[in-house]
Amino acid sequence: MKLTRDQKSLKAITGLIEYAFKKQQPIIDDSLFLSRYEHADCYGVYQDDELTNLVMANHFEIQLFNQRVKMAGVGYVASYPEYRGKGGISTIMLELLSDLHQNGVAVSQLAPFSEDFYRQFGYEPTSRRKTYRIPALAFNYLTSEKRGSVKRGSWQQMESEIKTLYQRLLMQQQVGTVVREDWWWERLNHYYAHRFYAVAFDEAGEAKGYLIYRMQGATLLVDELVYEDVFALRKLLTYLKAHVSSFEDFLYHAPVHERIETCFREQEALSITLEPYMMSRIIDIEQLLPHFPICQKEIIIEVTEDQECPWNVGSWLVSQGTCRKVQQAGDIKASIHGWSELLLGELTLAEGIFLGKVTTSKDFDTDVFPKGKQSFYDYF
Repeated sequence: MKLTRDQKSLKAITGLIEYAFKKQQPIIDDSLFLSRYEHADCYGVYQDDELTNLVMANHFEIQLFNQRVKMAGVGYVASYPEYRGKGGISTIMLELLSDLHQNGVAVSQLAPFSEDFYRQFGYEPTSRRKTYRIPALAFNYLTSEKRGSVKRGSWQQMESEIKTLYQRLLMQQQVGTVVREDWWWERLNHYYAHRFYAVAFDEAGEAKGYLIYRMQGATLLVDELVYEDVFALRKLLTYLKAHVSSFEDFLYHAPVHERIETCFREQEALSITLEPYMMSRIIDIEQLLPHFPICQKEIIIEVTEDQECPWNVGSWLVSQGTCRKVQQAGDIKASIHGWSELLLGELTLAEGIFLGKVTTSKDFDTDVFPKGKQSFYDYF
């Protein structure tokens, strides 16, 4: 059930979170937790007057090409050990998905502790992150950018430029990237203590990119690297190069489309890996489809199966930015799992057909569903 927002519920919620996530200090008065709690709905199961299971859903918007849609970020999925595996979380998830649909939420995202566990609720892996580990010596092969300047400062000093640059990023064919509200920006700044902020300016004094990073022992950890052009990328990498006498290596968890390795004349020393990160689920496909610049004048897509959100099942005629339910068979068919991967993830139509996740009644261009970029995955 959806939990009331009162002191009794807050005490029960924080007690369960403290136990399940091994918090060392009480969080009932913690401003960081409360900032998230105040922008969320909490669902739970009570047994014998004790809150035994919990799911929290935060409210965001995500960028979808040139549009925005509502997204629920699911987190703090918790149960006391004696109540695990008894269906409490399943009961909550079904109620949560129904409520989200009624409230006009199109998509849900989460960081899974188990892909199989969340797959039973319709979620599929939709994003990966590309991890760079760059030894300090590798910067010998980076040609320094002499033009422009970099200004380092506190969040308060750099906030305006960073928010503006992030806003511009959202308009660059982004799919699934979180539209950060002020409260979320402030929470990120306080949650990650001792972060540093730097902005790259061109010769005309215009901000072109930013860097957010932390110092962790012998490693400089890059949290975000945003740039509008290759000048800004090279300028920010040159700024990192200026730290080589203080750090042994540099670690950057990047969007999967990142290509900073091309700035190094020798790439052999760079370690680059890909790993799964976020899962997504389409909650309301009728709301989602009109936002996609589908490369067909008219197409019928069919959702063959969606046990948790049955309103998605059926055929949908997509035409000129509109979507309506029809009785014909679909030109392209997939379960909600397949559609979530195809529309929100990296899966292409050709890959979906090859893997047996998608079927088609005729040949389609491989780019019938354009693939956008997803950047700087926020963690819920």
